Amino acid sequence: MSETFQRYDDEFATLTKQVKSSFNDNNNNGETTNTSAGDMLDQCDELLQQMALEARSSETDAGVKRELLVKVRNYKNEIKSLKDENNKRSLMSSRNNSGIGGGNNNSQKQKLLQQQEMMTNQNNQLDSARRVLQETEQVALEIGEELQSNRATIESAHGRVRQVTTLTGRARRVVASMNQRAVQQKMLLYGLAASVVIVFFIFIKWMR
Repeated sequence: MSETFQRYDDEFATLTKQVKSSFNDNNNNGETTNTSAGDMLDQCDELLQQMALEARSSETDAGVKRELLVKVRNYKNEIKSLKDENNKRSLMSSRNNSGIGGGNNNSQKQKLLQQQEMMTNQNNQLDSARRVLQETEQVALEIGEELQSNRATIESAHGRVRQVTTLTGRARRVVASMNQRAVQQKMLLYGLAASVVIVFFIFIKWMR
């Protein structure tokens, strides 16, 4: 894990702790608390984007990279739960505030229900987008691992080719050396034969 990712991780843990603490804080005004929690959750989203980018660009092996992306994915699920909780608290706060007026409760309740349904639909769309992104990340990791494996195979094949080339070069040099020795031996034999013939003719001439 890189120092940058660890720093993001620590900051994320601090923010989520503050969000949970704001939920349990009964001394603050409900609307103010929800607004503050929403701002911190937005910061968490930005941190998760940075963490995902850092994990993908990390130069560590594929296994560590996968672990980092899984951690980011789990954090996203945690943020989703916190956002749902914050939305519920916002609706409850709005509902309580609207109940004070008394006159238009039914109309305001209907609006709140519509808002809640709209947020639910948006959350479902976000969940679907997250699933697609997670599947894409998984496919990208698998492709990266396959490419890395293919690269290792190609490098191994290149190494074997270099070895074969080296052996071929040595074999050629051995054959050339053998041919050279054969030529030298032939020349030596021809020289000896010529010497024998010359000596033979000299001997015959001397005998006469």
